[in-house]
Amino acid sequence: MNILIGISWPFANGDLHIGHAASSLPGDVIARYHRLKGNNVLLVSGSDCHGTPIDVKALQEKKSAKEIVDLCHENFSKDFKDLGFSFDLYNRTDDSYHKDFVKEQFNKYYDYGYLYEKKEEQLYCEHCNLFLADRYIIGICPKCGVNIKGDECEKCGSLLEINNVKETKCAICGNPTSIKETKNLYFSLSKFQDSLKNLVNSNKNNWRENAVLFTEKYLKEGIPDRCASRNLNWGIDIPIEGYEDKKVYGWFENVWGYVTASKKYCEQNNLNWENFWKKDRDNKIYLVHAKDNIPFHTIIFPALLLGTKENYKLPDKIVSDEYITIEGEKLSKSKGNYISIRYLLEKFPADAIRYYFLVNDPAKRDFNFTWNDFINSINGELLGKWGNFINRTLLFVNKSFDGSLKDSTIDEEIEEKIKVLFEEVGSNIDNGDVKEGINKIFDFINYANKYFDEKQPWILAKTDINKCNSVLFNCVNIISNVNTLLKPYLPFSCEKVEEYLNNKVTTWEYKTISNILLSKDIKPLYERYDKAKISEEVEILNQNKK
Repeated sequence: MNILIGISWPFANGDLHIGHAASSLPGDVIARYHRLKGNNVLLVSGSDCHGTPIDVKALQEKKSAKEIVDLCHENFSKDFKDLGFSFDLYNRTDDSYHKDFVKEQFNKYYDYGYLYEKKEEQLYCEHCNLFLADRYIIGICPKCGVNIKGDECEKCGSLLEINNVKETKCAICGNPTSIKETKNLYFSLSKFQDSLKNLVNSNKNNWRENAVLFTEKYLKEGIPDRCASRNLNWGIDIPIEGYEDKKVYGWFENVWGYVTASKKYCEQNNLNWENFWKKDRDNKIYLVHAKDNIPFHTIIFPALLLGTKENYKLPDKIVSDEYITIEGEKLSKSKGNYISIRYLLEKFPADAIRYYFLVNDPAKRDFNFTWNDFINSINGELLGKWGNFINRTLLFVNKSFDGSLKDSTIDEEIEEKIKVLFEEVGSNIDNGDVKEGINKIFDFINYANKYFDEKQPWILAKTDINKCNSVLFNCVNIISNVNTLLKPYLPFSCEKVEEYLNNKVTTWEYKTISNILLSKDIKPLYERYDKAKISEEVEILNQNKK
């Protein structure tokens, strides 16, 4: 089977933060699982390199836009790699391959009549001398009356026409906006209303609930046509006569990155990209992202795919997380209430970070990151349960049996539990429910620790050496199989366990290992952190707030 997993593209104007980790890690778990299942997998993403924020940042820092995005892309690539993301291609939207493809699609839409010219009055900042992108407009929601930024209200969930937002100001300088007449090309999203309604109705069991509810809300309100051109200095040129001074709007082109990254990778590796993206090709498409990106993946991207008339398959699985807060407050880069992925990676191993955000994946409700929970989860769960079971078992085998165990019979109850676990966890991951999967694995690790305690191998080593061998044979096989189950989640520490056991994990299946001969160099997988570190980190976070 051909599996395409697309992880949302972070905007290239700052650091990757823990919100990106929380919403993106499920995609890597899904990809790693399907590779172990023997499927053909493409995991793609990239840096979103165009938009007004980059123009603004370039002006503020007296750099070119390319300098800004080059640095961000380099940092993003390193952060994702160090956190263990197994991308087949991590691309960028200022890549010439992507640009050329987007221009081709733009011409098709124009020829098909999906793009039409519209003269309009657009919000403009006289102080900044800039037509304002939606995200650089602050104002009041016309539907519920709260302060908002851009064209989406977080409180009532409405996707708004920016001209309907009240009391608009420039988010860059704070001055009231003025209005200037300009002409733009609009994409006829409204023409796809019925098709998108059919899409969400047929996928209510495949998409996360928040994606279904948000999409149904937008459809009920009626999808408005959306501006596809923009007055920008940095972006993809519009290939239509009369629009040489404008660029393709970011919302229109960045979602095409999933296709261009796939197509580029396949062409470089002699694969057929259509096997991942076209109908009737034995394929499955996952799109993985945070809650605020739902409309771009359930409305805009499917409409763009349908508009090509080229038999594209629409997304099967929408894996959309809820929001993440930090120490009870909204994550905010502008207010300093955020933690970068790089900051965590400099202080903690990647698998400790992966574990915490995967076991707390905000799939159904918002998740509050606290330093107390983070440190305690490493000490009490990752080290205290899994690391402890590995350490106590393998060190005992090395000490009492010189690292070598005679083949024995696997306990029937243990074997059955593990086989069921492979089925259940595999089903969870395949469905995008990665949190349920890892929680089931750790429930079984609790059972394994209890088994070790009840069998008391330290006593059996003195009273019944053969029975002791049998118990430890079971424990080592538990470690081997749990290590397979955890490999999509914790790839770095699982590689260490493979070395300890001299047993490489290559497939997703229950296996009994025989002729056990352990490495002599068994070290703890995880470090225990002093609880004083909790207050230290909270203090650093508070000092960074503005």
